[in-house]
Amino acid sequence: MLLTYPTSIELRMNEQNLVPQLTQDDPILSAGGVFPARNADSWEIVWDQMDNYLGLQQVRGLDGAPPRVSRSPLNRYTTQPGVYGEQISIDERELTLRAQIGTFETPVDAADLVRQAADQLLVRQLARIRQICWTLLANGYFSVLDPKGSILHTDSYTQRLFTATVPWATFATATPLADFRQVQLLRRGYSVSFGPGSTAYMNQVTLNNMLSNSNAADLYGRRSSGLSTLNTQSLVQELLTGDGLPTIRVYDEGYLDDTGAFQLYIPNNVVIVVGKRTTGVPIGEFRYTRNVNNDGGAAGAYLQVFDRSLTQIPKSLDVHRGFNGGPVLYFPSSVVVMNV
Repeated sequence: MLLTYPTSIELRMNEQNLVPQLTQDDPILSAGGVFPARNADSWEIVWDQMDNYLGLQQVRGLDGAPPRVSRSPLNRYTTQPGVYGEQISIDERELTLRAQIGTFETPVDAADLVRQAADQLLVRQLARIRQICWTLLANGYFSVLDPKGSILHTDSYTQRLFTATVPWATFATATPLADFRQVQLLRRGYSVSFGPGSTAYMNQVTLNNMLSNSNAADLYGRRSSGLSTLNTQSLVQELLTGDGLPTIRVYDEGYLDDTGAFQLYIPNNVVIVVGKRTTGVPIGEFRYTRNVNNDGGAAGAYLQVFDRSLTQIPKSLDVHRGFNGGPVLYFPSSVVVMNV
């Protein structure tokens, strides 16, 4: 009995529509996100970064020789990509039960089983990338363990941290406005803005603490044009924008781990402020590197379907998906993590 199912090429064509839906407006993976995806035809993740231009031009006077200035150094950074991959097997039981639907003469239609498996692996891949990127931003590092507990993929960066003097959950004396103003000043010496063009990512619990502020010397003491207290996100955002402070974006997403427990991407009482570069360039990317499991060893995620129904008993279909890659943070100074 022949099994009918979509080929790897057909599944990839379906993904061209599915991936944009899964990453639409995603603060990490979308085209305008912190780590937009890009393929690179190399194994290692390598990037160059020009150092800051320092100093003031020197005076030379009439007929004076111009003093020589050393060139600003170009720094090269290298990190190893992570190697990820999983498979889902569609076994004899599923294929047999599917064969009972319809007539006995019709070949087994395993198409929806293969598509479902491919979609599940894609969702798991995107969840892993989001988890890596948010963990890197929030903690300054990430480490991915294999099933035996060994670290197989890790990286870190030097964080810029701000810790509130009074936690925002202490409503009567917390100073969220003053805290944001302090972060705004951290732009000095860097080509970045922590003003209205920047984004402050937080989960709903953190926002609720901010909106519950009752400190008359800070947020609670400010009033809207109608003299009402600022106890909604839209009213607070209007105030922040008027004061030249970041735009709040609530990101309360996460993933279900293998035990079914929900894990937040952004922890409670953490605000990740992503600044806007004055040149408008992105501050990072998620780079897919060369992968021999793709045709020609091309960069990007691989997706393969193996039909073992002709060579073994019991019959099975194996759907494989994986990628090589990791995050790149070109401008770590553009991120400030607030512990509030």
